[in-house]
Amino acid sequence: MSEENKRRSKRSKGSKKKSKKKSKILLFLKITFLLFIIIGFIGVGIAAGLVSAALKDVKPIDPSRIPLMLDENSFIYDNKGNVLEKIQRDGLRTIVKYEEVDDDLKNAFISTEDRTFFEHHGFNYKRLVGAVIQGIKSGGRIKGTSTITQQLARNIYLSEIKSERSLTRKIKEAYYAIQLEKSLQKEQIFEAYLNTIYLGSGAYGVQAAAQTYFSKDAKDLDLVESALIAGITQSPRRHSPFITKKKEDVDEDDYVLDDSDEIYTIVFNESCLDRYKDVLFFMRTTNSITEKQYEEAKNVDLKTKLKPGKLKNTNISSFFTDLVKDEVIDALTIELDIAKEEARNMLYTQGLKIYSTLDLDMQTNLENIYADNKNFPQLQSIRKDKQGNILKAVKSNGKTIGYSIVLYKQENIISKDGDLIIPKGDFKYADNGDLIFLKNKRLDFISLKEKGKLVGIKVKVMDSYKFDDKKDMYMYKGNTVKIPPQYKSYDKNNNLIVASEFLKSNPNFFKKDSNGNILISKNNYSISSKGIIQPQSSTVIIDYRTGEIKALIGGRNIKGQKQFNRALSPRQPGSAIKPLSVFTPAIDSKEWTEASIIDDIPHYDANGRRWPRNWYGKSDPKHKGYWGLTTLREALQHSMNVPAVILAERLGISTCIEYLKKMGISSIVESGASTDTNSAAMGLGGMTKGISPLELTSAYGSLANAGIHIKPFSFTKVTDRDGNIILENKPQKNYVVSPQVAYIMTDMLRSGVEEGGTGGRARLKNMHVAGKTGTTSDNYDAWFVGYTPYYVAGVWIGNDLQIDLPNGSRLSAELWKKIMTKMHEGLEEKNFEKPEGIIRVAIDKESGKLPTELSSKDPRGSTVRNYYFIAGTQPTEYDDVHVEAVICAESGKLATEYCPGDVIGNQVFIKRPIPYNPEEHGGYIPTDYQYEVPKEYCDIHTSNFNTNTPIENLPIGTIVLPNGTRIYPDGTKLLIDGTIVYPDGTVKSPLDNTNINKNPETNNPNSNDDVVDSDDDSLIDSND
Repeated sequence: MSEENKRRSKRSKGSKKKSKKKSKILLFLKITFLLFIIIGFIGVGIAAGLVSAALKDVKPIDPSRIPLMLDENSFIYDNKGNVLEKIQRDGLRTIVKYEEVDDDLKNAFISTEDRTFFEHHGFNYKRLVGAVIQGIKSGGRIKGTSTITQQLARNIYLSEIKSERSLTRKIKEAYYAIQLEKSLQKEQIFEAYLNTIYLGSGAYGVQAAAQTYFSKDAKDLDLVESALIAGITQSPRRHSPFITKKKEDVDEDDYVLDDSDEIYTIVFNESCLDRYKDVLFFMRTTNSITEKQYEEAKNVDLKTKLKPGKLKNTNISSFFTDLVKDEVIDALTIELDIAKEEARNMLYTQGLKIYSTLDLDMQTNLENIYADNKNFPQLQSIRKDKQGNILKAVKSNGKTIGYSIVLYKQENIISKDGDLIIPKGDFKYADNGDLIFLKNKRLDFISLKEKGKLVGIKVKVMDSYKFDDKKDMYMYKGNTVKIPPQYKSYDKNNNLIVASEFLKSNPNFFKKDSNGNILISKNNYSISSKGIIQPQSSTVIIDYRTGEIKALIGGRNIKGQKQFNRALSPRQPGSAIKPLSVFTPAIDSKEWTEASIIDDIPHYDANGRRWPRNWYGKSDPKHKGYWGLTTLREALQHSMNVPAVILAERLGISTCIEYLKKMGISSIVESGASTDTNSAAMGLGGMTKGISPLELTSAYGSLANAGIHIKPFSFTKVTDRDGNIILENKPQKNYVVSPQVAYIMTDMLRSGVEEGGTGGRARLKNMHVAGKTGTTSDNYDAWFVGYTPYYVAGVWIGNDLQIDLPNGSRLSAELWKKIMTKMHEGLEEKNFEKPEGIIRVAIDKESGKLPTELSSKDPRGSTVRNYYFIAGTQPTEYDDVHVEAVICAESGKLATEYCPGDVIGNQVFIKRPIPYNPEEHGGYIPTDYQYEVPKEYCDIHTSNFNTNTPIENLPIGTIVLPNGTRIYPDGTKLLIDGTIVYPDGTVKSPLDNTNINKNPETNNPNSNDDVVDSDDDSLIDSND
C-alpha cells in the first residue's frame, strides 16, 4: 500500500473514529434532551402540583377594594378644622392619592425599589436572574427580587405570613401580583403601595411618615426628605431617621430632636445616613436628579431637616379628646347597631374624621390658667399630727369625735434607702410564728371577692405626700406589697396574717432595723413615682344654646392619655344644688315667688335634732346663726341652709329629684342602703355619689337657655374616609321650665354675684353673671357654677382624698372669674334676655307683699325692693308685717296710759305671722328678733306715776330722781286726772290746787317743802 493510501487509510480510520465520537456526543445530547423533556414534564407536573397545593385555599380577590382594606387612623378636629389628635392603635396611617405625592418621592421609591415598574407585568425576570446568580456567587440567600407589585401583594394579602420564607408564600405572592396587574393600572398599584409600606416609628404609608418625621404632608416633601423616607423601606428599624429612648437611656453623644415628653426622648439615628446616600445614588443613576442635586443633597445635615410630628396637639391635655373617643364609640354602637368592640375597631382603623365642638383658643387659654399653680391654693395649713401626717376628722352625728391619718408624710414611711417602714406598733407575731399586720395602719387590706366569696387579699401601701420647693403638695399613690396570695389571710379582727412559711422561705422580705421596725425593700412594694398635685380641679365650659362643649379640663398638671377625668367624676355639689333642686321647682310651682317669705329660725330633723346649721352662725350661733324673715331671693343670694331645707320638705323630695333629672343629672341614688331621697341631699347637696362638673354645668345651662336643657356633646359629626356622614350629633333638647321661670331664676342667681351674695368674687367687669357657690360641710369640695349671656361654666376644686380646703368656695369663684374674664375678651357686653310676661313690682321684703308707708320706716332702713314676677304671681296684699306701736322711750316697751307724753312716741316694728319664742328653741335668737314689736308693757310708769303733774301739786315727801321719776309716799295715790288721794282720805284736785276734805277730821296742809330732787338711783324703789 502506498504511502498515500496509508495516509488515506489513516484519515479514513481517523474519520471513522471522529464520526463515531460525534455519533456518541449526538447520541448523548439526544438522550439528555429526552431526559430534560421527561424531567421537564415531571417538573412541570411537580410544579403544577406545588402551585395547585399552594393556591388551593386562595380566595378570589377584588383589588379595587384595597383602599377599604387598609387600616387608617382617624382624626379629631376642633371646631375650626384644626387637627387635635390622630387616633392610632398599632400605628399611624393616612391614605393619600397618587397625584398628591411629590414627584421626588415617587422617583425615590421607583429608583430604589423597582426601576422597571412601569414596564413589567408584575415580575422583573432580568432582576430575578441577576439576583439568583448573585446569590450563587455569594453563597447567600436570594434577595432583592420583589417588585413593587409583589411587595403590595405581600402587604395586602399575605400580612400574616409575609415574614415566612417558604415556596408556598412565593407562589401565593406571584398569584396575587398577577391579579393586581390584571385589575389595576400602574398608578393605582403604586398608590396602594405608598399607602401600605411600613416606614418605621409606627408610620404606615408615606403620608404618615411625612407627618412623623417632618410634620408635613407627603405632597410638600423636598428631595432630601423624600430620599430619607424611601431609604427606610429596606429595614425600618435600622434606617429610621430617629429613635425613641427613655430619658435615662439617652447618652451624651445622642443628638436630641425632641425632649418634650416626660418619659421619652427622640434622638437622631446615625445609621440612616448610608441608606439615604444609597437612595440618592440610585436616583442619580436613573437620571431622576442631576449631578448638582445629588452633590448638594449628599451634604445636607439631616438633623436640621427632621421635625418629629405629634400624634396630638401637645398644647392641650387629652381629657377632651378622650371624651370625644368614648362618645363616638357609644354613638357608633347605637346608630349602627354594632357591638362596642366593633365600634372601637372602626374608630381606630377606618380613617374616620371626627369634627369636635372644641374651641382650641378657649381650651388653650384654659390650659394656660391651669398650668399656673399660683391660681390654686396651697395646703400648708391643713391639720397634721406631730409627725406631719395629714389628719381627717372622724365625726358622729355631725360632731368631731377624733382624727385619723388620711395621708402619710412620705419621709415617715419611706427610708432614705427606699425601704418601706412599718413601725413596730403596727404589727405583731402569733405564737406559731405568723406575722400579723394591724388594720388601719400603714398598709391597706383590700378584699377581693367573687360572687360574695373572698378569693384573695390585696395589700397596698397607704398614700403619702411631699411638698416641693415651691410649697406645692403632691400625693403619691401607694401600690401593691408583693406578698404571694397563698400566704395571706385575715384573723377574726380583719388584721392581715402573713404565714410563717413565707417568712421562712423568704427571710429577707421583711427585715428589721435597729429600732425593731420592719423594712420592706423597694423591690417588694411599689408606689407611684410621679406625684399628683393637690388640690385638684376641673372646669367645663359649654355653649348652652347648642350644648357644645367648648373647653374642658379634668385635672391639674396631668399629662398622657386616658387619665382620670375629674370633669366626669361625681363630687358632692353642696349648695350649688339649691338653685336646681329646690328654688327652680318652687318658682315653677307658681305658689312661690322670689318675694315669698321663709322664716330662718331653728329647724329640726325627724329625731328632734336642730338641723341644718347655717354657714353664717359659726362665731355666735345663739345670736347670729339665723336671720329671720327672708325672701326666697335673699335665701338663694346668701346660700341660706334652713330655707333650702324647708323648701325641699314643702315641695316634696320626689319633686326635687324630678327637676334634677329633667336637667340631665344622672347620678341620683334612689334605692339601696344610702340614697338621695332626703332633704340633706336635695336641699344641701349631701348626695350619695354627687354630680359631675360636666352634668352640673350643663344643668345650670338649662336656666341660661330659657328653661331648655340640651345634653352636652363633644362632636358635631363623623364622616368616613370618603367624606360620607355616618354620625351627626343633633342637639337633644328637654323642656325643664318656661322662659319666664328661667329668667326669674337667672335674676335670683345674678343677685348672688352682683348684689353682695356669696358669689361676689366671680363678678366680671362689663359682663353680667348669674351663678352659685357650693361648699360641702367639711370643706372637701368647692364649686362655682355660673353663666353669662354667652357661656355657662363650672369650676370644681378639691383634693383627691377627703382633705378639707382653706377658704372654701371663695377659691372656685376667684378661679371662675379668672377663666371667664379670659374667655370673654373682645365680646360685647350683654344683658340676659328678658322674655315677655315678666313684670317688675316694688315689694316689702319682710312680708313679701306690696309696701306700705311703714315699709320704708323699718328701723334698719327701707325694706322696699323691686323684684321680678311672672305676670299674675305678683302680690296683691299689702305689708302686714310692719306695724306701728306707741313705745315708752324709757322702758323700751309698749306705752301705757301712765307713760308721760314726753317719753312716748310711735315706732315701726315687725310682727311675725307666726310668733317666735327663743325660750322654746334653746335661746337661739334670729338677728331680726330685736326689731319685733315688744310684747310687754312699760313697767316703769305705773298707776301711781304721772309725770304730767306739776311739781307744786305733788304730795309731800315725793322724791324726784334725775330722770324725772316721782316716788310717792307710802299709800299716796295719783289718779289719772292728776287728783291726789292721801292715805288719810284727803283728796286734792290739780285744777284749783284746793283741798277736798272727805274726812273733816283730817287737816293736813300741803306744802312743797318736803319734795326733794335726788341723783341717787338707789331711791327708785316705791310701792305701786
